[in-house]
Amino acid sequence: AMWRLLALAAIAQIVHGSCPSGYDLVKDGECRGFAGKQNVYFSDAPRIAMETCDRVKGAPVIIHNEEHQTYWMNRAPPTDQGFMILGIVCNENTLKYEWADGSPIDYRPKNYNEELNKVCSKEYGWEIHPDGYWSYGGPGSAISGLFFCTTQLEQPLPGGDGCAGFADDEDDGVCYQVGPAARDWKDAQLTCKKAGANLASIHNTKENDFVRRLAVSNGAVDGLVLGASAQQDGKFAWVDGTAMDFENYYPGFPKKNFGDCIAMDVSSTSGQWMNVDCASKFPVACMRQQGPTVEPTCSGDDYDEGDLIVSPGYPFSASTPCDFFLTVEPGKKVQVEILSLEANECCDSLVLYDGYLGGNVIATLTGIAENKTITTNSSNIMRVSW
Repeated sequence: AMWRLLALAAIAQIVHGSCPSGYDLVKDGECRGFAGKQNVYFSDAPRIAMETCDRVKGAPVIIHNEEHQTYWMNRAPPTDQGFMILGIVCNENTLKYEWADGSPIDYRPKNYNEELNKVCSKEYGWEIHPDGYWSYGGPGSAISGLFFCTTQLEQPLPGGDGCAGFADDEDDGVCYQVGPAARDWKDAQLTCKKAGANLASIHNTKENDFVRRLAVSNGAVDGLVLGASAQQDGKFAWVDGTAMDFENYYPGFPKKNFGDCIAMDVSSTSGQWMNVDCASKFPVACMRQQGPTVEPTCSGDDYDEGDLIVSPGYPFSASTPCDFFLTVEPGKKVQVEILSLEANECCDSLVLYDGYLGGNVIATLTGIAENKTITTNSSNIMRVSW
């Protein structure tokens, strides 16, 4: 039996992505990673480091504590293979060295070049050795510079109106968001789930008009995927389970053999609907209920095959631990598909067990993981611990 698991410790809103490719998600939405290698002069290294990191809206290597120091020294190359450039720059007003983001150098390792304490020079560039030593080089010193960056993902914080970054139509207690095109209808629903929502259901003309205007304002002018699809009896139903109590089809729609999913034509002011192929690639309309922020809890719910499971507090908080117990008939094995995991490598992990009490660990996952399938070795029970 297959379950689909979404366990996010960081970012889940449509408009915000994951860490840049190759970067580690370390903690609290902070991404760190390698940005490039370039032959430079030491005197140019600080400027090039800042320009390089600006491309990912980040900052060069900045060290304020022992955790920062340990992380970066463990990634510094041997000096015969290049130099990891530190984001240390000269403040020509104070004549003191500071970090590239303007923060003071409030941490120093056990071993560093004493030049750091002297009147600064903009002609010097600083680097860190694998043993943690901070050193510098001056003008005319050509090196192979390795540039690493830190960038901060934007957290989806709950808003005062209960919509938390979604658009509020200020009338019926629901919030909407329009996201980029998905691969197909199922992927569109997954996109909404990542934002703590469902594909949008529409129940009156005002909602329909609001969603159409929101789509246009977000540049979605060709079409918009809605949350209705055809069921086994051929009738359309909303994915969120609400009643199909409003319809806005073009005359003659839905048409036979046109498709089993519903999209809105946003090019017309009336925002009429058509049934389309579920593999059509249109932007996505998501909707969730408006509501105050509540403290997340581990529900202990039972799950059926095919259910989508998310961590407590998703997508705003990942601080609540939780165990999920997934079972199938005796003699069968449990299989879980990890659709999306974003866990702080410093302190969060997803542990999967073969069995439950005293079961062997099958996998321990942290950082960023997508589309992984994990199966029990012998047990018909899998314990998933967040």
